[in-house]
Amino acid sequence: MTNLSRKYRPQTFGDVAGQERVTKTLCREVEQGKLGHAYLFSGPRGVGKTTAARIFAKAVNCLKPKAGEPCLKCEACERIANGQAIDIIEMDAASHTGVDNVREAIIEHVRFVPAALKYKVYVVDEAHMLSAQAWNALLKTIEEPPAYTIFIFATTEKHKVPATIVSRCQKFDFMRVSEENIVIRLAELAKTEGIKVDKAVLTNVADRSEGCLRDAENLLGQLMGLGEKDITEDVASLVLPPSRLPQAAQLLAAAHERDTAKALELIAGYEQDGVALMPLFDDLVAATRKLMLASSSAKEKMTLEKGDAGQKILAGLVGGFDKTELVNLALVFMERRREAKHGLDPRFAMELALAAACEGMAARTGQTAVGSVQTNKNSNQDSDRKPPSATSKPEQPKSNPPIQATKPDPSALAKDQPKNDAAPVCSLDQILIKWQPFLDSLENNKSLLFILKLCKPLEVVGNRVVLRFQYPYHKQTIIGNVKNKQLVEDALRKALGVPNLIIDGTEGKDAAETTTAAPSTMSRLMDAFGGQVAT
Repeated sequence: MTNLSRKYRPQTFGDVAGQERVTKTLCREVEQGKLGHAYLFSGPRGVGKTTAARIFAKAVNCLKPKAGEPCLKCEACERIANGQAIDIIEMDAASHTGVDNVREAIIEHVRFVPAALKYKVYVVDEAHMLSAQAWNALLKTIEEPPAYTIFIFATTEKHKVPATIVSRCQKFDFMRVSEENIVIRLAELAKTEGIKVDKAVLTNVADRSEGCLRDAENLLGQLMGLGEKDITEDVASLVLPPSRLPQAAQLLAAAHERDTAKALELIAGYEQDGVALMPLFDDLVAATRKLMLASSSAKEKMTLEKGDAGQKILAGLVGGFDKTELVNLALVFMERRREAKHGLDPRFAMELALAAACEGMAARTGQTAVGSVQTNKNSNQDSDRKPPSATSKPEQPKSNPPIQATKPDPSALAKDQPKNDAAPVCSLDQILIKWQPFLDSLENNKSLLFILKLCKPLEVVGNRVVLRFQYPYHKQTIIGNVKNKQLVEDALRKALGVPNLIIDGTEGKDAAETTTAAPSTMSRLMDAFGGQVAT
């Protein structure tokens, strides 16, 4: 296998991909001769920290630098490139963590002037691995080093480097390389190697590398190791799984159209075609994330518009989902994936997730942080639905009690009078904000959790929290069962910090769900799955 990351390691700052902000600053320092005595290069793995350190060591010692770049032709550049410069010292802190290693490799060595070059440059890789004693021994040397000495510390965990060291260094933060820059770099390497690689394959490699250019180059090297001159998606599938982003995008499009039947047909077709459903869950989460980013960034949306078929489908969905619904969709997909991993049939888990998405359940349960429920955003079906009848009542905000159109019957009012007429122990908004953490605390009880996800807090009367259940059976399971009721009350008390809270229940549905034009969620699910009510 060709090791492209070593074979084509950048030799100048201009060759370093995706770190222009850092490399331009270093070039300017070399050009102006305004050099620091210590540098801290921090950032994710495989983005060019050690490479930039080596180029910088070459540039400061170059006999004929050009605009801050090493000439690569002088004696100093050639000695460094060939590994013959004893004045360039690289130390792997991961395997030399102790104070004795530091004293031998740096402290005692730094006293001697350079043997052949202008500067002695110490490059300490994985610097955060040094022990506290080693850093303490280095402190005085770093604070007042000889004029001919430059230290460069490279680390993936900047927070582990002592503050006393960080404050004595010039700090440069390396960023993850963008997908666009990785694709450009891979295309250049493939062209240099005389290999034709499909754009979709390069995009897939870049996407899987997660901003790590070295990983992307190694993956491309694996593909080239197959010996093919034309690497298509079929050829690439021998080494890395093909991207299922187009399929994930199609499922999200069905959710946007609120077309449960279409989503279920797509899932059945994917399984028939041999698509692995567990990785498809990951692609669904990734596609939802891309939609979230594109909904907040014009640049991300433009990236989708210029991408492959799957990304272009996602570009058309930008703005079609409420941001809260996107958050809840991602949570639903991750939850169903976790259940599939622990034994639930993957197809059934995906059908459940997409049915919930298509029915708008993610939109209706957006209570994680805003304390309010978003209404469904239906796109293509809006024109087919009839407007609500004149007698249907609009849904009232949850924080206010329902408005009564007629004067209530005194006898009925007396009957429904709550036993505890004291001031509410908490507000409905507080409950809505804490509702998701409350549900999370019941994660181990799947049956209760399923019911509670379908019910909603309705009002707070004294120390009673009234929950609205969609079905009598659900109410009976929670309120009518002493053990379950106690379990739910304990969890809700802990989430809210209210020790004397109790729960009560009522039956009913949202006004938006009871309009005559829209069929119920249950009937639509039965239509989609071909089921019927058992009597």
